[in-house]
Amino acid sequence: MRPPERNKIEYEKVKIGDFTHGVIENIEYEKDHVFKSAKGNKTADGVRFIFRLEGYQYPHRSRWMTFSYAEKSNLYTKFLSKLILGAMPDMDMDLDVLKGVKVKIIWNEQNDFQYPENIFPEGEKLKLIDLIKTDLEHEEVREEEEAF
Repeated sequence: MRPPERNKIEYEKVKIGDFTHGVIENIEYEKDHVFKSAKGNKTADGVRFIFRLEGYQYPHRSRWMTFSYAEKSNLYTKFLSKLILGAMPDMDMDLDVLKGVKVKIIWNEQNDFQYPENIFPEGEKLKLIDLIKTDLEHEEVREEEEAF
């Protein structure tokens, strides 16, 4: 007897090793995300980026990362420091201000899993001071909405 056939899911593949252009469409957060590794499992708040890429039908995601701006965290070293001029470890910034930012990404692949290897803004790096102003404006709008 043979087992029943599994449904095979074919994911849309991104070109590897060359720039793809797109936008940070959304950012997903997960409280108590389980990070699995050879050293064992670790539970922490997680975050990942969702990209809408030019020439591709479906959104593509980064891998889950610990939601931390620490100087050695993947979120800080692979994303924030590459996108933001004046980025500092443990800075006070709402990550959601990166939604809508146009980016160019070099993708890599390991064990049939694709992930952003390098990311850069289209054009100049974003200025931290401008992001903080945007963050404050969003905060004022939220406070006004909560008042009603």
